[in-house]
Amino acid sequence: MIFKKFTSVTAISAGILLSISAVPLAVSAAETQTLTDSGMNYQESVATINNPGAGYTKTLWYTCKPGATAVQNPTGNLVLMFIDIGAFSSGVNGTTATDTDGNSVYTEGTDYDLDPQFFTAMRGTLENCRKNGSTVAVRFRYDANGKTNPEPASFAQVLHHIDQIKQDGFLEDYKDILMYVESGFVGAWGEQHSGKYTSLEYKAQLLEAVLDMTPDDIPVTVRTPNIFAQWAGIETKDLADWVSEPESKAARVGLYNDGYMGSDSDLGTYSNREIETTWLGKQTTRTYYGGEFSGALDWAKKFDTYLPENAIPEMYKTHLSYINSNIYTMYKDHIFDQQYDISGVDNSAYYGQTVFQFIRDHLGYRFVIRDCDLNQTAEQGSTFHLNFSVENTGFANPIRPQNAEILLEKDGNYIIQDIAIDSREWYSCTTSQENLEIQVPDNLEAGEWNVYLRLSVGNQDIPDGNLRTVQFANPDIWNASLGANKLGSVQITENNNIKKANYQTDFYTSGNVFIFDGIRSSESEWTEQNLIAESGENKLYMSADDQYLYIGAEVHHNVSQPVWNLRLEHDGDSYWIYYQSAGWCYYSKGDDHTGFDFRKSSDFAEFKIDMKSMNIESGTVFDKVRIFVQDEGDSWKNVGELVAEGCTLNSSFPIYSAYQKVSLNENQNYTMQAVTSLENVSYQWLKDGAEISGAVNQTLTLNDISQESAGDYTVRITAQNGVSQEILLYTIENIYPEQAVQKGDLNADGSINSQDIKLLQDYLHKRDVHISNNADLNADGIWNIYDLILLKRLAK
Repeated sequence: MIFKKFTSVTAISAGILLSISAVPLAVSAAETQTLTDSGMNYQESVATINNPGAGYTKTLWYTCKPGATAVQNPTGNLVLMFIDIGAFSSGVNGTTATDTDGNSVYTEGTDYDLDPQFFTAMRGTLENCRKNGSTVAVRFRYDANGKTNPEPASFAQVLHHIDQIKQDGFLEDYKDILMYVESGFVGAWGEQHSGKYTSLEYKAQLLEAVLDMTPDDIPVTVRTPNIFAQWAGIETKDLADWVSEPESKAARVGLYNDGYMGSDSDLGTYSNREIETTWLGKQTTRTYYGGEFSGALDWAKKFDTYLPENAIPEMYKTHLSYINSNIYTMYKDHIFDQQYDISGVDNSAYYGQTVFQFIRDHLGYRFVIRDCDLNQTAEQGSTFHLNFSVENTGFANPIRPQNAEILLEKDGNYIIQDIAIDSREWYSCTTSQENLEIQVPDNLEAGEWNVYLRLSVGNQDIPDGNLRTVQFANPDIWNASLGANKLGSVQITENNNIKKANYQTDFYTSGNVFIFDGIRSSESEWTEQNLIAESGENKLYMSADDQYLYIGAEVHHNVSQPVWNLRLEHDGDSYWIYYQSAGWCYYSKGDDHTGFDFRKSSDFAEFKIDMKSMNIESGTVFDKVRIFVQDEGDSWKNVGELVAEGCTLNSSFPIYSAYQKVSLNENQNYTMQAVTSLENVSYQWLKDGAEISGAVNQTLTLNDISQESAGDYTVRITAQNGVSQEILLYTIENIYPEQAVQKGDLNADGSINSQDIKLLQDYLHKRDVHISNNADLNADGIWNIYDLILLKRLAK
C-alpha cells in the first residue's frame, strides 16, 4: 500500500516552503504586521522524553543460526540489536570436551556463509522496527557469552561475512531508521578483545571493511579511540589535534564505550582520557558516542571519574547520545543544583531533581523553545511569519537527519508543509534562531488554525506520521496524535479577491486515529463510544481494527510497582496476560508473546493484541473482560479492577483523509485520495451516492473537469476481514469557466502573486513541483533567475 503526500502539484500544494529562498519574495501582507508572542510556556519541564535516535537503548540479543534465524519483533525508542552470528563460525559451533587432566578442550567446528534465512529474518525484523516506530542500531558479533577466540578460522571469512551483509543491501534499504553500526564482530561479546583478530592492525582493517559495508551516511563506531588512530595513520597522542573533514569517511567514526565511568580509563577504553575525549568532543557532532555504564561500581568508586561534578561536564564535552539503560543508581543519592551548571546552557529547571534523572533526561538532544512570535492573522492565499528560538539543553545534537514540517490544524484536520530546517545544527549548549514564512493555501477555511512544528526520523507516510517524532521539553505543547509541537495559532481570514481554485491541497485528520503509547493521546481517543465499564474515575475501553484488539484502562492507584493484568473470556476459553513493572510479561497460553504489546503511564495503560493469537474476530462476544492492577511490592495485593461482561467486538479502522470542499477550473485534472493504514483493502468510489464504474483504486483522478464534475464524492473501503466503511471525502462545489491564462500565472489560478514566485523558486532549486504555464518570460529559451526577476515585477 502506498500513501502519498502530494508535493508535485498543478498549482500550489500545502507542501510549500517560503523560509529559504535564493531571491527575496515580494512583500506580503503578513510582513506589514507586528509579530506577537505565541503565549506558550518557555520554561523547560522535567519530563522524561524518549526521542528518536537517542536516550536509553533497548537491547535485543538476537541469536542467529544456519537455517534457524527467526524474525524478531522488538519495540523501543532506540533498539540496539546485538546480532549473534557465532553459529556460523568454527570458533563457536565446535565441540568442548574434558581431557584426562580435567581441562576443557575446544575443537574447532565449521565455518558457514550467512544463509538466505538470515537475510530474510533481518529484513523482517527491521520491517517490524519500522512499523513499531523504532530507530535501530546494530552490532554483529560472533560471541554472546564471553568466549575467547569465537571468530572463524580465517580473517578472510570474517571479511566475507561482512561483504555478504553489504551485498544483500538490507542496511541500505532500512538506513532511514538506522542510526549507527558498531564495528563489533570480533572478540568476546563483539567488544574487540580476547579474540583471534583483536590486534590494532586487525581492528583497523575491520573498521575499513565495516565502513564499506555500511551505507555512506551512517555512522560506524569503534570500541576504543586508538582503533581510529591506527586506521587514520596517526599516533593516539595526536588525536586531540585531529579534525575530520566534513562528510568524509573519517567523520563517520564514533565510539561505543562498554566500560563507561568504570575507572579513570573506562576499563581500558582510553589511554589518555583528556586527549581522547577532546578528540571525541570535535568528532561527535556528526557521529555517535554512547555505551553502557560499567557493571563494577565498587571498582569505579576507586576513582573520581564517575562523580557527578566530573561526569556531567564530560557528558557535555563528548556529546553523549545514548546509554544501554544502566545509569548508576547511586546518582539518585545526588541532587542536581548550581554546582553542576555548564556554561552556555540553562539547566535551572532541574535544580532539586536527582542527578540520575538529569542524566537520563539529557542523553542525546533536548529541545526547549525559548521564544516564539508569529503573525496574528493572515489572508487566504497569503503568507505569515513564524520566528522562534530553540535551546538544546541535551548533551548532544541529533546525529541523523530529521524531517521538518509545519502542520496547520483546525478541529482535528490538518495540512502539511515541508520546511528547510536542519535540526542537526541545533547544537548542545546552543540557542538557535529560526525564521519561517509559511504559505496559506487559497482554499484554507477561514478561522483559527493551530501551528505545529513536527520533526521526525525515517520515511513516514501519512498513517504513521506520528512515529519517530521529536517532542520538545516545553509543557503543554505536545500533540501525540500529530507527533508535533504547538507553537501558536493564526487567524485565517477570507480573501474575496482570489478564485480559490484548489488544484491539490491535501487535508488529513487525526480525529479517528488511535496512538498506541500508553496515554490518552487526544480528546478523540478512548471516547464514550469505546467505554465498556467504569467505576468512579476508573474506566475500561475496547476497540479494534482489522488486525489488533486494543484495550485501554484507567485505574487510579498509588503504588510504585504496578502489575497490569488483562483477562479475556470468550467461546469457553480464557486468556490471561500481565506485565510487571520491570516489563516482564506472563501469558497463560505459553511463552510466545509476539502477538502482544503493552504501554503504560502512571494510571493509564494500553494493551495491543493480535486477534489471531486469541482466536478473536470482529463480532466476537466476550463473556468477560477484566482489568486489575496488583502491587508487586506489597504481596501482589489487588489495588483496583474493572470488569465488563457480554461485550461485542466491532472492528473499524482509521481513515486519514479529511473531508474538504473543492473549487476547480474547467478542463483541469484533479486527483482525490483515500488514505488508510490497511493493506490488501478494496476501494469503490461513488459520486452523489452512485458507484463510479472502474473507480476501484486508492486514488480517483478526474480528467478534464467540467460542470458535470460537481457533486459529492464518497469512498467505500473494505478490509480483508470484511469490515467496511463508507465516508464522504470531497465536495466539488464550484467549477470556474476556463479563461486565457496570463503570462506569468504559473499555477493558472487567475492571478500573478507570491505563489507563482515560489513555484519558480522551487523549480530553480530543483524541488519537486509542476508548473502549468510557460515560465520563460524573457523568451530566451530557458527558465532561470532572469525570469524570476521579471515575474517579481509582474506579481501583485
